[in-house]
Amino acid sequence: MTELNLSCPNVAGKSQVGYDFDAVRDVLTATFKFFKKPLGLKLPPYFDFNQFNGIAEVLNDFPVTYINVINSIGNGLVVDPETESVVIKPKGGFGGLGGDYVKPTALANVRALRQRLNPEIPIIGTGGIKSGMDVFEHVLCGANLVQIGTAFGYEGTPIFERISKELKEIMDKKGYKTLDDFRGKLKTI
Repeated sequence: MTELNLSCPNVAGKSQVGYDFDAVRDVLTATFKFFKKPLGLKLPPYFDFNQFNGIAEVLNDFPVTYINVINSIGNGLVVDPETESVVIKPKGGFGGLGGDYVKPTALANVRALRQRLNPEIPIIGTGGIKSGMDVFEHVLCGANLVQIGTAFGYEGTPIFERISKELKEIMDKKGYKTLDDFRGKLKTI
């Protein structure tokens, strides 16, 4: 399986393809002419309902194996007050943010795209996952799988056992036997 990244925010002088829906359509049309293996897409964070609608309209026309939302939020700036310098190296300190900073945006993208995409397209929820509760929230919004990045970098492989245990405790407390019991069933008020 291959993942095509349409959303790297750290390339100086280049826009993220994932925000240009005509370009995404062109890339996927050209790619699927020759690429016959399973293909997933890493997408940027979207912030507007027109963006959710636009990307879903394009993706629903292709045999996408899955989507992975979200990539880091681009052009964030983190300052180290001790050294009085930027923390991120590319582009003079401007770079992609992940972890806690992006979780609400990640959840919104999972939810909005689950509501718009063909149900056959699985969604990998990525962004701000460091606990069983974070996984629960992503699945509740409609994620089929989750990806852990920032927290994995700090904790290493033990994170998987810990998060699995925490998620099981949450599910037991709520009376859920499987992820499908609550997947995509976020209530609105």
